[in-house]
Amino acid sequence: MATVAPKGFQLVSKVHLRELERLAEGGAPLRSLKKIYRDAQTDLERKLAQTAGRSRVTFTVQQQRAFLAQVKQAQIALAQLMAGQSAQLSSQTSRNTLKQLIRKIKRMESKFSQAEVIIPIEEASRFEGILDVNRTSMLKMHASSMSRYGTSLVRKMERSLSQSLIQGVSTSDAIDAVMEAADLEWWQAERIVRTEQAWAYNATHAAAVAEQAKEFPDMMMRWTEHVSNSGRPLDDRVGADSLAMHGQLAPPGGVFTMPPNAPDVHSSLQGRSWAHPPNRPNDRSVLQPWRPHWGVPGWVLRNGRKVPLRAAT
Repeated sequence: MATVAPKGFQLVSKVHLRELERLAEGGAPLRSLKKIYRDAQTDLERKLAQTAGRSRVTFTVQQQRAFLAQVKQAQIALAQLMAGQSAQLSSQTSRNTLKQLIRKIKRMESKFSQAEVIIPIEEASRFEGILDVNRTSMLKMHASSMSRYGTSLVRKMERSLSQSLIQGVSTSDAIDAVMEAADLEWWQAERIVRTEQAWAYNATHAAAVAEQAKEFPDMMMRWTEHVSNSGRPLDDRVGADSLAMHGQLAPPGGVFTMPPNAPDVHSSLQGRSWAHPPNRPNDRSVLQPWRPHWGVPGWVLRNGRKVPLRAAT
């Protein structure tokens, strides 16, 4: 079994990584959020045009003040709407993730048992309990990040309005400039959504491992990057920090720590700890369950050094 388990785990790892990659690519949910964003900005553009008209008349201080009031009102409403949509998306991500994780644990356990494998977290109340663990945190996270984003977007639009006033452009050009500022900032919202869906994905895994460990005391959490079990990057996007973290194990409820003095890792990450991935925006790492008899390599950080944990054979 020792030669089969790593291959099986590697396959499961690839499935995990593909799932997270799909979240990162966004798909239909992200397109839906982008439509909400564009619709809100189109509505703002319409209101600005109603306020001052689209004319070649020079943009005035009074119009700037009126525009800024409209901008602030619109972005506050947009931040709340996007936070709510992100929360719905996270909830669905967490539920789907938990179902998939149960299937993966069963798959790994079935390699070592001739009997039917029972996964206690499948029971309805425990399943829902796992989803409840991070629900409040996710709601606060979405509300906070979208509020900060809305504030940042207002500042950029305000600077655009000030620049239009200084340059003496027309009201029509001022409207175009402020809407262009909104278009250029969508990438920030997109990055927030992708990163927070990765957080929901991995936070659910962490909660599930903690609950499953009540029956499987030797179960741990494993930080898995886009790297093979032999330590080979699976594509050219793998960074030094990913190589440094790959394969690290932590007990349920514990933390993962970037090894101090890890080669080529930025000083801002050196020695920092995380309960689960992601550890930076657009991070592709995933948290997986790990048991010794699965025969999968893993290590723990002790006194600043990587210490391999011997896998059962």
